Amino acid sequence: MNEQVIPLKKNRLIIWMFNPFMYIAGGQALIIGLLVIVTTGLIGSLGNVHFDGVLDMHPGPVAPLWLFFAEGFIDWLSLAAVLLVAGLIMKGTSFRFIDVFGTQALARWPMLLSAAAGLPPANQRVTDELLKMAQNPNQPLSLQPVDIAVFAAAMIVILIALAWMVVLMYRAYAVSCNLRGAKAIISFIAALLIAEVASKFALWPLFKIISK
Repeated sequence: MNEQVIPLKKNRLIIWMFNPFMYIAGGQALIIGLLVIVTTGLIGSLGNVHFDGVLDMHPGPVAPLWLFFAEGFIDWLSLAAVLLVAGLIMKGTSFRFIDVFGTQALARWPMLLSAAAGLPPANQRVTDELLKMAQNPNQPLSLQPVDIAVFAAAMIVILIALAWMVVLMYRAYAVSCNLRGAKAIISFIAALLIAEVASKFALWPLFKIISK
C-alpha cells in the first residue's frame, strides 16, 4: 500500500509543477495568475528585475512601479492573444477563451522566483557597473568577487525559471486549446516568437517615457 502511495504523490507533485492546468483553469486560474503578475511586478520593482518581453527578464535600471506592472500584463496579454488566434487556427473548433488567458496568466508563476532572485543588493551593484561600462567601455569594472558570485547565481535561477515558464506556457496552450503533437509544438513556437516581438513593440514606448 505504501509503495503505491509514494509514486502517486510524486506523480501529483510533477503534475502540479509542470501541468497544474489539469486541476486549475478558467476563472480560478485567471484570478491566481493575475495575483502572480501583480506580486511579481511588486517584487521585481524592489530588485529592479525587468520583464521587458515575453521571454526577457534581467536586472535593469531603477524605474517607477507602474512600469513593472505594465511589463507583466503586456507580456501576458501579448502571448495569450497570439496563442488564442493560433489555437483557433489549429483547432478549427471553439474553446473557452478564459481558459487560454487564465492558464497563460498562471503559467507565469515561475517569474516569482526570477523576481526574488533579483532582490540581493549585489545584483544592482553589478547591473550599475555593467551599465556604466556600456556607456563608457574604457571604464574598468569595480566589483567585489562576492557580488559577481551572487549575480551569477541569480542569473542561473532566472534561466531555470524561464525554462520552467516556457514549459508551463506550452502545457497551458495544449490543455486549454485541446491540442497535442507536432501541431501543438510548432504553432506554440511560432506564437511565442510572434508574441515576443509584439511585447517588445508594446513596451518600447513605455521605456521611452521613463528615459526622458
